[in-house]
Amino acid sequence: MIYIKVNLLVKSCLRNEKKEYNIRGIYSDKIIKYMEQDTLMIIDLKNYTLERSNNDYKINFDFKKNKVYLNEDDRNFTLDIDLIEIKVLDNYFKVKYKIVDDCFELEVKVIDN
Repeated sequence: MIYIKVNLLVKSCLRNEKKEYNIRGIYSDKIIKYMEQDTLMIIDLKNYTLERSNNDYKINFDFKKNKVYLNEDDRNFTLDIDLIEIKVLDNYFKVKYKIVDDCFELEVKVIDN
């Protein structure tokens, strides 16, 4: 498997906190990986999934099943996702979703390598 280091443009809106930044990441076999502060982000473009993990928790978003799975301190939770929009291309991922009363948006684009 070949891993390619790439530049990414990341835009996110989590609970009205908007961010936009460029960051180095890895792109391989339709999987984008990058670090967001202390959290590893893994986007699987084939399976429409997003994983956020660090030392304290692991959150798996499955946008095909509209579920989010949270593992934290030996506790496991499953929540429903209200999927508003999703767009997935070979080097692009955009999703808007709602969990309970909170809206979230994430857009990641491979801009070059």
